[in-house]
Amino acid sequence: MSLEFKVISESPGWHRVEALKDGKKVSWLSVPDLKLHYGTASITVGGVAGVYTPREHRGRGYSAATLRYAVGWMKEQGYSLSALFGILEYYHRFGFATFMGEHTVTICLRNASRIEAEDLEWELSSDSSYASQQIAEIYEQVNAAWPGARVRDPSSWKGFRKGVAWEHPAKPLVLKRSGRVVAYAALERWPGPEELLVAEVGAAGHDRSLYRALARRLYGLALEERRSFVKIHVPPNHPFVDVVRPYGVKVESTYFWSGGGMARVINLAKLLNEMRLELERRAAGIEGDLTLQVEGEAVTLRVRDGSVKIDMSAGSVNVVKLGPGEAAQLFLGYRDPVEVLVSSEVHGEPKLLTKLFPKATPYVWQPDRW
Repeated sequence: MSLEFKVISESPGWHRVEALKDGKKVSWLSVPDLKLHYGTASITVGGVAGVYTPREHRGRGYSAATLRYAVGWMKEQGYSLSALFGILEYYHRFGFATFMGEHTVTICLRNASRIEAEDLEWELSSDSSYASQQIAEIYEQVNAAWPGARVRDPSSWKGFRKGVAWEHPAKPLVLKRSGRVVAYAALERWPGPEELLVAEVGAAGHDRSLYRALARRLYGLALEERRSFVKIHVPPNHPFVDVVRPYGVKVESTYFWSGGGMARVINLAKLLNEMRLELERRAAGIEGDLTLQVEGEAVTLRVRDGSVKIDMSAGSVNVVKLGPGEAAQLFLGYRDPVEVLVSSEVHGEPKLLTKLFPKATPYVWQPDRW
């Protein structure tokens, strides 16, 4: 197989990787530039999207070759991590591993009718960019707790370009106090007939009374539209779930072996440097050295009570060897460090692992997926 590859910058922050056979395009994908939250830090990510091979060229390994080339290109360009939302049981072949689950909470209208809350001014807009700056400001205030949540710049974020489905943008529902947006939800534009489907929720300061008011308004809309239940895509440790749980809900989580939200480390040292601000917060009161090895790249973390030094060398003790997908799962908090140690090559007793990379709930909201 003799392929030629080229990378085209289609627009700022959006690159297209193409494979050509005898001058003809036979496979392609896109790499969007992304910033994802990581506690007090943020990380530089190369997404993978729009992977496609025309039917007449399938079954010849062109897609696999294009993806391998894209990973190599991302390494050259200095991306820290790569992430995608993909089909089942394919992308693990290229070092990607699932880094997040899919979560929903469902409440029937009978139960939702019991929710009592402040009756706030509200508006449901068909314009997906409505109140985008105020929504982004609230989002940025409350979403650093979920590793992997996409960074939204309030000055440039253009609103909910999708809901749960990829085909159309979401409709923003906002609650206001004194004319200012204080809570919001992103509603699916054309859900199934029985459900009011919600792709995202948020409230200023994670104020529980605002989430209760939002839940009450969602109930009102569902009642007007003769729906049977409200279904919200939301991580299970979100305050909104805490608010509606006492009224009777169904919380569901699905974790794929290989599929959905997947990630892999691209440049270990750069990734750890980008994460350092958050790692130093976690390192308060602990000391020691930890060496991490991923695909032949070794980095030693030298931890001294709130200080983390990134040393580009391999230590001989407290060494953990990881695959690029396993490392992404560990760093983002998808897998418990104790469980990772059981299934990895380990030298010494790397106790720092549990302190620096605690279990968390990584999550990318539906409208932010690529």
